[in-house]
Amino acid sequence: MYDLPDQFEITAHPQNAGAARERVLQAAVRAGFAGMDLADIEISVGEAVTNAILYGSPSPDCRVTLSFGVTPAGFVIQIRDEGKGFDPTLVRTEEDTDALGGRGIRLMRALMDEVDLHYDGHGMTAVLIKKLLAKTH
Repeated sequence: MYDLPDQFEITAHPQNAGAARERVLQAAVRAGFAGMDLADIEISVGEAVTNAILYGSPSPDCRVTLSFGVTPAGFVIQIRDEGKGFDPTLVRTEEDTDALGGRGIRLMRALMDEVDLHYDGHGMTAVLIKKLLAKTH
């Protein structure tokens, strides 16, 4: 896990997802992201927060913690819930066109440079990384 400079918590109420996503997006803009990269971050954070709220929180009063910041690896976002977790190696890698859900993690992996999922016995953490590209003028 990363020691990141910015952190905040929300309760696991679905109406908090948009504000959480917006706060991370503001930091991504300050880090220099725009256009499609910013859209990739927005979609990925939205998916991770939604998963943490819907699947990783036993009750709406549970906390979802978001931490984020620029590191040598890039712009890193960590979303942690208080749920029972799951084995990340069991995530489907191929699309099941009959499934109602199950596309969020695959979508995050397609849009971000790195996605790691960790369970430590007390909650699940999704680590999303978007690399900062050197600007050429």
